[in-house]
Amino acid sequence: MKYVVIMLLALILGGLVGKAIWGEKKEQPVDPVQVIVTQLKTHAIISHERQLAIWYRACPSVLGKTPQMFIAYPAKLSYELELNDVQVTRVGTVIKVRTADIHPNEPSVPTDFMDYLSTTSIFTFANEQELVNHEIGKASPIARYLTAYFLARDPSLQGDFAEELQRLVEHLASALGVKVSQVEVDVPKPQIAWPKLPKLELCEGTMASVNGLPFARVESGYTVPIGFHPPQPFHAGSTTPATGDVPKGIASVYGPGGPGKR
Repeated sequence: MKYVVIMLLALILGGLVGKAIWGEKKEQPVDPVQVIVTQLKTHAIISHERQLAIWYRACPSVLGKTPQMFIAYPAKLSYELELNDVQVTRVGTVIKVRTADIHPNEPSVPTDFMDYLSTTSIFTFANEQELVNHEIGKASPIARYLTAYFLARDPSLQGDFAEELQRLVEHLASALGVKVSQVEVDVPKPQIAWPKLPKLELCEGTMASVNGLPFARVESGYTVPIGFHPPQPFHAGSTTPATGDVPKGIASVYGPGGPGKR
């Protein structure tokens, strides 16, 4: 009798264990915030570009009469915002998003499109092509400096990334049926590593310009940066329209294997 009771208890216990293991589990509700986080990390990168035009007049020191050279070329500044560390929280109908810092990429300077005009003189004992190549060598360092400058001084750049991410979160929340009254995006101000401007041999009384704004001059033989305020885009409801050329750019959302992902 004792063994019969033990066998019955073993069967009952086995049935309970089997039910716990193989029985149907109650499906847990899906957290929409986690779905949004997963989708943002899947998208991986938001990319933004700035199109610039750089020009200046150079008077390089050469043997003989100093020539005057007008140098002009385009540059494309590129920035990325990776979403692999994005943080999303929801308080009532408000979704708050915090990202990592914006990351600057190596700028693109198509020197094949560089234009120059140079004065010539029989008393200038220098090879013109060598002078041009010398200025071409300064193009990328200048673009790197401007990449850092726009990241530090152009609030519309952070605003463009925040707006792009805000729209993306709103679309995801709408697709999930989540009622949202506001999406707050915090893109932290980055720590800037300032590259040095190369030595520019500007003609006396002139300055180097980007999109018509002076950014460098020469004092006592040294290249000195000039602070400038990048023009801001005019938004509806603003009382003061932007002056000058508004910075132009392209914002895109890429997947893990998209452009710029190495």
